[in-house]
Amino acid sequence: MPLTLKITEQERAKRLSNVREALASVRLEGLEPGQEAVSIFERYVEGELTLEQVGTEMDALHDRKYGPVPVPRNGSS
Repeated sequence: MPLTLKITEQERAKRLSNVREALASVRLEGLEPGQEAVSIFERYVEGELTLEQVGTEMDALHDRKYGPVPVPRNGSS
């Protein structure tokens, strides 16, 4: 069972509001988040992840789905 952070109901409500706003923004761009991404956000709302951990989880999800993104160095590709 994942470790749950001790967050208040007020913090949970704030997190839920922030996630809803973020998802609405993504949907306005014409995108729909996958179930794996939604699951990560749900874990954040419930206090299982910090915001930093959400970023790490999203990066790992992206790498699993699409592979690492090559970054050009010194103006070359």
